[in-house]
Amino acid sequence: MMTRQQLAAVLTIGLLLGGTAALAASNEAVKRNNFGAELAKQGKLDAAVTEFQAAIQSDARYTAAHANLAYTYDRLGRVDEAIAEYKETVALDPKNAIAFNNLGVLYVKKESYDEAIQAFEDGLKADPSNALLKQNLSSVKENQNILKEREVRIAEARKKAEAAPKDPRAAYDVARVYASFDMQDQAFEWLEKALQLGLDDIAFVREDPVLLGLRRDPRFARLLEGR
Repeated sequence: MMTRQQLAAVLTIGLLLGGTAALAASNEAVKRNNFGAELAKQGKLDAAVTEFQAAIQSDARYTAAHANLAYTYDRLGRVDEAIAEYKETVALDPKNAIAFNNLGVLYVKKESYDEAIQAFEDGLKADPSNALLKQNLSSVKENQNILKEREVRIAEARKKAEAAPKDPRAAYDVARVYASFDMQDQAFEWLEKALQLGLDDIAFVREDPVLLGLRRDPRFARLLEGR
């Protein structure tokens, strides 16, 4: 399954400081933005935020400052604020493929996959040959398909268990489905339920390859203790 780390954002600082965007802004905005970028490079993120905000107050349409503020918010873990700033960036500059990419990555962090796909697709409209956008779009679509498959398999297993509430095998099958998707808390819940219902093939439970991830958890040994 795709991990969030596989969708690596392009760093905006250093990429959006120069060029026409900077020239179009006021001198004060450029000065505050550039100082903010230097602070960010030094890891002084809160101070950088203050400078980027000042640059935007000086020139609200200064795209580079919005993008750099978004990037810095992301580094601070302020994802929702970063998303808002990237949205402002692409509203001001619909051709900014980097900002679309980073916006998509942030949506992935929030597991908002439909929004991520839209951001990557919009970015490709701005830059059809952008390899990173193509890769990220393909990855997030693949992940979305996996999530849909997960939802279907879980729903089917739970439906069977609900139809046979006293059948330990049905409960165990739900545990296996959750375990196959590395959803350990839910897997343990249903494994415990299966044991309470009288599941007696303990030897198989101990060797079941689907439960490999559970066996690495101390809860597994405790659950089967004395059985």
